[in-house]
Amino acid sequence: MLNLSRRSIGVFMHRTPILMNMENWQTPKEKYLHDFKYHGKELSFTEAKNIMFQYLDSSGSVDLEKDSNGIAKIRLSNPRFKNAINVKMISDLEEITEKLTQWTNCKGAILYGANGNFCSGGDLNIAKTINNPFSGYAMNIYIGHVIDKFKRLPIITVAYIEGTGAIGGGAEITTACDYRLMCNAADSTVIGFPHSKMGIVPAWGSTGRLVSIVGVRKTLDLLLESRLLRAAEAMDSGLVDGTVTTMADAEAWLSRKIKGDLNVIRAIKSTVMCYNDSLETARMMESRIFAPLWGGTAHNAALEQHLKHNK
Repeated sequence: MLNLSRRSIGVFMHRTPILMNMENWQTPKEKYLHDFKYHGKELSFTEAKNIMFQYLDSSGSVDLEKDSNGIAKIRLSNPRFKNAINVKMISDLEEITEKLTQWTNCKGAILYGANGNFCSGGDLNIAKTINNPFSGYAMNIYIGHVIDKFKRLPIITVAYIEGTGAIGGGAEITTACDYRLMCNAADSTVIGFPHSKMGIVPAWGSTGRLVSIVGVRKTLDLLLESRLLRAAEAMDSGLVDGTVTTMADAEAWLSRKIKGDLNVIRAIKSTVMCYNDSLETARMMESRIFAPLWGGTAHNAALEQHLKHNK
C-alpha cells in the first residue's frame, strides 16, 4: 500500500499545477515534438479553399470525357511537369466530381494522365511557395475534401497508370480509386510513396486509404522505404490490381466489372462506402500530423535537392 505523509502529499499537490503549466509554456515546436500534431488555427473547407485559391494559376487542367457506354474518362493534364498536381487541377477535379454526381447514367470512370504519363506528384513549384505548416494544413483540408468526395462517387473508378507512373501525390490520388491498373508496355512505369525522402508524410487522406488497400504492415513498408515499385512487385503487394497494355484494355477491364444493372452497381459502391465513414476522422488527424512537417527542415532540404524522384 502506498504510504504518503502529509508533507509528501502537500509537495505532490503543489507540484501538479507546475507540471501542467509547463505544458502550457511549450513552444509550438516543442508541443509538436511531444504529440506530433498541428496546433494552429482550425480551418473549414471553404476557408482552406480560399487560402489555396491564392495560388491558383492557369496551368494544367483535369478534363472529363463522357462515353455513351456509361464510362467517364478523367484526364490529368499538366504535360510540362509530367502531370504534377496543382491547385487549378484540384479545382477542376472538384467541378468534375460534381458533374459526375449529376450524371445518373454513369457506371464507372477511368483516371489517367495526358501524353502517356500518369502523374509525377504534387507540383514542386507550389510546394516551395507555400512551405509552411499553416499552408500545409490548408492544402490538406482542401485537397483531402475534394478527393474524399471523388472517392465517394457511386461509380466504380480505376486509375490507369502508364509512362513514368504514379509517384508521390500521383500515388496518393490512385488510392482514391477503387482499382489500380498498371501499363505493362514499359518496364520503367512505377508507383510509390517517396514522401519520407521529402521530409513529410502522405496527405489528402491517402494513408488511411492505403491501409485499407494493403494493410498496416505493408503500408509501413511502403512509406518507410520510399521505394518505387514496378508492376510485378506492386501486384504482389496488393497495391495494383492488374496489368494492361493500352487504354482500350483498361476500359475492357472496367467494363467487365460494371456489366450488371446500373442501380445495383451504384448501390454496391454506396454500401461499401458506408463502412469507410471512420476514415474521415483519420483524415483529419492525418492533416494535423502532416502540417508541421510541411515546410520543416527536412522538407525544405529535400525540395532544394529535388529528392523525390531519386531511387
